[in-house]
Formats: sequence, C-alpha cells, structure tokens
Amino acid sequence: HGQAKIKSSEEEKEKKRKEREQKVKHYKTGMEKIFAKRKNQEHDNEALTLTADILMSNPDVYTLWNFRKEILLTYKKEKTDEDLAKLLSSELGLTEVCLKYNPKSYCAWYHRLWLISNWPKPDLMVELNLCNKYLKMDERNFHCWDYRRAVVSLLGLQPAEELQYTLTKIEENFSNYSSWHYRSKLLPQIYPDPAGVRPVDEKNHLYELELVENAAFTDPNDQSAWFYLRWLLGRLQPPLKAVMLSGRNVRLCAAFNRSATFCDKDNIREEGVNVYIEGLPQTKWMSLCYAKDAGFHSSKAWFVDLPANVGDTIKVIFTYKDGHKEEVTLQKNSDYCWFSEPIFDSPFSPNLVTVLKQQLNSCNQLLELEPESKWTLLTSTVLMQALDKFGYKDIILKRLELLKKCDKLRANYYDDLRSKFLIECLLQKWDFSGKVSFANLDLTIVYHSQYLIGAITVDFSNNRLSRSLHDLYTLAKCQVLHLDRNNLENLRGLPTLPALKTLTLHGNKLSSVEDIVPYLSKHKSLERLVISNNPIATHGFGDLAMALPGVSIICDSQAN
Repeated sequence: HGQAKIKSSEEEKEKKRKEREQKVKHYKTGMEKIFAKRKNQEHDNEALTLTADILMSNPDVYTLWNFRKEILLTYKKEKTDEDLAKLLSSELGLTEVCLKYNPKSYCAWYHRLWLISNWPKPDLMVELNLCNKYLKMDERNFHCWDYRRAVVSLLGLQPAEELQYTLTKIEENFSNYSSWHYRSKLLPQIYPDPAGVRPVDEKNHLYELELVENAAFTDPNDQSAWFYLRWLLGRLQPPLKAVMLSGRNVRLCAAFNRSATFCDKDNIREEGVNVYIEGLPQTKWMSLCYAKDAGFHSSKAWFVDLPANVGDTIKVIFTYKDGHKEEVTLQKNSDYCWFSEPIFDSPFSPNLVTVLKQQLNSCNQLLELEPESKWTLLTSTVLMQALDKFGYKDIILKRLELLKKCDKLRANYYDDLRSKFLIECLLQKWDFSGKVSFANLDLTIVYHSQYLIGAITVDFSNNRLSRSLHDLYTLAKCQVLHLDRNNLENLRGLPTLPALKTLTLHGNKLSSVEDIVPYLSKHKSLERLVISNNPIATHGFGDLAMALPGVSIICDSQAN
C-alpha cells in the first residue's frame, strides 16, 4: 500500500523454506502419534497435549477436536467434580487461544458449545461477554452470532433483551447482516401478528420499516438492509389448506396451497392432512407427482380412483394437524369440481400502505440518481407488488428486465421472478373454466401448477419451458396441451398425463424419435400429435409414425 516491496535475499528464502519444512515435519510426526493413540484408545494427558500443540496453530482440524471429546468423555466418568471444573477451564482456554488465531474457526466455536452444553455448571455470563468481545472485533462474525444464540438459550434470557442488543449493533454498523437476521428471528416471538399474516404486529411493523429504510438509503449498495426489508414485506406461510377438487370419470384429484403429506386421522403430522370421503373409508390416495402410495411422500396434488357406482353427491372432509376441519360437497353435474380462489398476497392496513408508498417514492427518487442500483430496483418491484400488482404491472416487468441487464449473473433468477409474477396475475384473473392460456408470456418456469388440475385445454405456447416440463404433472384432466415454440430439444421431464388426447409441439427443435417417443409411449389416450416445423418433421416422420401407432401425427404447419 504505497511502499516499495523489498525482495527477499536468497539466504532469507532458504531460511523460510527450512522453517516450513520443519513445521510440516513437526505436523506429520504429531499427527502420526495422535492417530496411533486414537487407534489404541489411549485417552490420556499426552494425547491432549499432542492435539493441543497442533490445534493452536491449525484450529480447523475437526478430527483432533473429536479425539479430544472422546478423551474428555472418558475423564468425565473418572474424575472428581473439582478435577472436571479444572479440565473445563483448561479446555475453554484452549478454544480461546484457537479463536485468537482464527476468530471464525467453526471447529473451535463448536467445541466450545459442546463443552458448555455437556459440562456441569459452565459460567454462561463469561461466555456471553466473550461473544460481546468478538462481536466488537467483527460484528459480522456469524460463527460468534450462532454461539451467542446458543448461550442466550441456555441462560434463558428474554428475547426482548437480545432484540435491544441487535439494535445496538445495527446502530454501530448498518451493514450487519447477522444482526438484521437475528432481529427477524426475535421479532415474531415478541410481537407476533395477531392475524398470523405479517412477520410482526402493525405497530412494530411500522417501526421496523422506518428503521430499515434509514439503513437501506444510507448505503444503497449494501444488501443487508434490503434483505431485511424484503422479509418485512413478505407474508407468513399460510396454513396448509385444500384449494381445489376436480373429478374426471371415477378419478378425483385434490390440490393444496403447498406440499402436503397424507396421514391417518389419528396421526396427522406437521404439513400433513387426513382426507376422508364420506361413505368410502377405504380410499387409497396417490401422489400425482410420484404416482405412488401416500406413504411419506409430499405433494401439492393427489388423486384417488373412486368406485364406478359413486353417487351424484360426494362429501370430502379435510382434517389438519391443528384439528381444523373443512368439508366440501361435490355434485356430479358440476363434474365434481370445487375450487378456492388463489390468494398470493395479503392486504395491508391504511397506515402500512402509507409507509409503503413513501418507501416506493424514496426508491424512485434514488433510481433517478442511480438508475441501475439493483437492490433499489428489486425492492421497488416488491413494494409495487405489495401495493397494487395489477396497477404497477407494466413498470414491474420493465424493472425486472432492467435487473437482468444490471445484474447479468442472476438473469435467470429475474426470469423466474417474472414468470412467477405473471402466473400469479393470470391465475387471480382466471375463472377456473376448463380452458387456460399462458401463451406468449416468455415463461421460464411454471409456478402454482396445482391450480391446473381441473383444466382441460392448456396453452403454454411461445415460452421457454424446456427445463420445466416436470412441473406439468398436475394436468390430470388436460386433454389438449400446447407446447409450441418452447425451444424444446426433447420431451425429457414430461409427465404421463392420463387424459391427454392432443399434444402440439410446433416450432421446437425436436430432431429424432428418441427425443419424443420415450416420453409419450405411456400416454394411452393420445390421439393427435403436431410436430410441424421441427427437424423430425422432414426426415423422421416415418419412424415416428411406426413408434406411435394409433396416433395421428401432423407435420403440416397449416394443420396446427
């Protein structure tokens, strides 16, 4: 840093080389002795001395810490309480020497945690002060933060005390991701949202939004505060619930707002549900994703095959872990169909809306000065979605496109965010009739596909779904599927769709029978396949026709 580099003489280089050789020799000799002792189960003071000698200069040799644990556990059975106290003090002293050498040594911190968790009467206030010391040296030492949380838990300190500590560290340095993260864990414990929708109650939500706004706009390029702001704008995971039931012939499909595991009514686990069809106690539900017994599989969409003589009315009862029950009555004349309108956002109170509009205005002002500030761009899209996703739709899409240019390494991430946003907009406007179109949206991934279990005609033309075909497993009733112009080189991942009759693949890059047949051979209902404007349409039509007998294969683009 501004000073001329002085070249080492040959003599000095040779001296350093010999010193390194001596250190390596010492290390190898010590390790050989240690491994021999461990193999022979020699749990003695010499082993402790040998391992300590190496650890003080290289504290991240996990094997040596494990050997010390074995020795200490042996001593724990043999020594008096007084001897054990001295041993604990000595061992804690060793870890502190190692931490001075490397304050972020995972092994040293974990060994210290093991000691205070397994040894009688550790002085936990000393441990808390040690954390304060190391966090003063480096407030972002997440190893120390993890250790501190464990110490606080053992001490039984109130979360409010720790919340104040996080505020102190944030005020010292806004760029303290660990403090913000710890705060996000403490606040829901102290000030939970009574409605169970937001991370915290409204009063503290307003305070935290103001706090993080000051931090974010002090240094717009620091990610810590922006991450915390996104957490504040999020919603808690909603309770597991059924969102749709749809029947076809004797097959009934059920979809949930997130992955669910089917359970016996007397043993419903977390994220589990019991589904009972009145009058049909022996029904066997299968995952649409795995096509296997319920077992311990988790899936967003399930099906059951009903008896052929099922009645005109079916009552389905859902029972959840918390004891909540939901009853749905299905009518045959409505194709046994029921759905709950999708909810992807939660409303804000007028006070919160005012604050969010102020923050959006601040973001826009900052973007006038720094139009390519990625964290400001991204946060502004989140704010606009929270306030009025439909009203700000065009601006949100423009800013996501701009983010792809400003932050090229994460372009695919922004593409997926864009896809999720567009799908949610469309699903919230869809009337859940049998036909739905996602055409011309340039989607890269399919989100919320469980809402499509009742769709009969689905159009995904003009997108980029070559890596997302597996997400179509929920199309249990789909008879017509359009996958035109999706840059498909093969159909890898395409699930077996039992009702599929027409599949259009116009304008892709399918060039051989192997790209198609292995993924369609199990589609027993398939009657019509459109492959126009694919390489295989000009040179592989005959082979394809032979491989898929009974399927009408269309190569003429005019017939699509």
